[in-house]
Amino acid sequence: MTAGVRFAGSENCLPIGTRLADFEITGVLGEGGFGIVYVAFDHSLQRSVAIKEYIPGPLASRAPDDSVTVRAERHQETFELGLKSFINEARFLAQFDHPSLVKVYRFWEQNQTAYTAMQYYEGRTIKDIVANSPGLVTEEWCLKVLRQILGALDMLYTMQLLHRDVSPDNIIVQDNGDAVLLDFGSARQVIGDMTRGLTVILKPGYAPVEQYAGDASLPQGPYTDIYALAAVMYFAIFKEAPPTSIARMIRDPMAPLASRGLEDYSEDFLFALDTALAVPAQERPQTIDSFRALLGIVDAGAPRPRPAGATQRIATVERAQQALKAGTPAPAATATHDGKRAPAPRWMWGMLGGGVLLAGLFMYAVGGGDPVMAVAANQVKPAAAAVEQAELPAPAPMTAQAEQQPPPPDLEAQAWDKIKDASVTSTDAVAAFLSAHPDGRFAAHARKRMAELSKPALPEPRPVEAKPVLSSYNVRIKPWGTVYVDGKERGVSPPMKKLSLTAGRHEVRVSNPGFPDHVSRITVRPGASGTITHDFAAGSKQTH
Repeated sequence: MTAGVRFAGSENCLPIGTRLADFEITGVLGEGGFGIVYVAFDHSLQRSVAIKEYIPGPLASRAPDDSVTVRAERHQETFELGLKSFINEARFLAQFDHPSLVKVYRFWEQNQTAYTAMQYYEGRTIKDIVANSPGLVTEEWCLKVLRQILGALDMLYTMQLLHRDVSPDNIIVQDNGDAVLLDFGSARQVIGDMTRGLTVILKPGYAPVEQYAGDASLPQGPYTDIYALAAVMYFAIFKEAPPTSIARMIRDPMAPLASRGLEDYSEDFLFALDTALAVPAQERPQTIDSFRALLGIVDAGAPRPRPAGATQRIATVERAQQALKAGTPAPAATATHDGKRAPAPRWMWGMLGGGVLLAGLFMYAVGGGDPVMAVAANQVKPAAAAVEQAELPAPAPMTAQAEQQPPPPDLEAQAWDKIKDASVTSTDAVAAFLSAHPDGRFAAHARKRMAELSKPALPEPRPVEAKPVLSSYNVRIKPWGTVYVDGKERGVSPPMKKLSLTAGRHEVRVSNPGFPDHVSRITVRPGASGTITHDFAAGSKQTH
């Protein structure tokens, strides 16, 4: 996947020289809790590749015959579900060929587990760059990484798939400066979902609050990955992850980036990151395009729009020079930068008395001189026509007529006038304005407008309904466990410390994959309070 220090690895790693299909392992690139990444040589195609092996440490280990065995029978189902997810992710990624998305060559099953062969990238993760080469991190560097990774995420969203694992160790910046987004960690997600170990599957500082919820009450969307990507930029700038989103919900200790006096970063850039790092999901940019607009960048596959008027002039000059060489009038540009109809052909302008404008364009094309003679020198005219032209009075000086031309319209001001009224503006209109005028006078105002418009409308007020009287129970679980009330999951403790219960009889179940479940039944009185405690290690539980 990426170049790095090759080492022998732990006892779980396959020995150097091991053959896997057509590949021979030559080193170990990295080892995590849910897999090992090797560097290998492809003997059939004579190239180096990266190979990822599925071997979740908490569930499985290496056998003497190099196969992967599950540690306990109760982990078998979870292991197999993670294995299927690992294979499905490889199958999905193999369909894509995006320069900023890891390229999968093939995948297969062997040794009672699965493997994925991927492109071997010469580069370093953002985590490694920040640790060893922090001087590389600038606003320009950050914007390049953002532009490329947003392009990869945008492609994933066309398939209705979220990444959910964006972090500094999951983005490689190659030696040529191009960034690549690595695998999804979907097997880790599935195993975490099965064991309810949120502390295992989530990366503190990069996971927004909706990932901690894990249910429909806080849905996930593009804004989930946008938060994580902005957190990666925070890490690149400050060399540390931002505070966890859960901690920020209670009392946010993180001051806005735009207020920290970061002289090397523009106000617009910091404002965009602050918006993307908002704790409530509805306050972040809701789409990739809206985040791009805040950052003032465009899709990696699209050319950056030129300033107003530049497209017309370049097309006119180039074609005029070609026309002078060919001896034919130059055709007008077929389209302008704002999608309006193209101007009429030049011969029509001549018929309408616009000869001065035509002559001025040709003077600009050839860098000065007599525009009429420049055209006539390349045309064969009848003698009578030449005599008639000689008898015509001399034209007025070009400079005098040019001064009489009206000033060019201010296209940016006209476009801003159309969208500055918030009551009639849509996000699409503001995004189109920023695409046409990314560095214009009103760009900063437009980005702030985009942030305001990205917030969803407040829901209609609902009639106030009488709420049942709830009783508050303290929850103290050691080391941790998932709490179920009447069969429904209520949360993981810790961090959950409080539980609200309605009056009546309830069944409380506390689950930890490393221990047997513990079940108790309690009777809750209206307005009463109590405590639910359980220590898995001690095997005692109290509810009162």
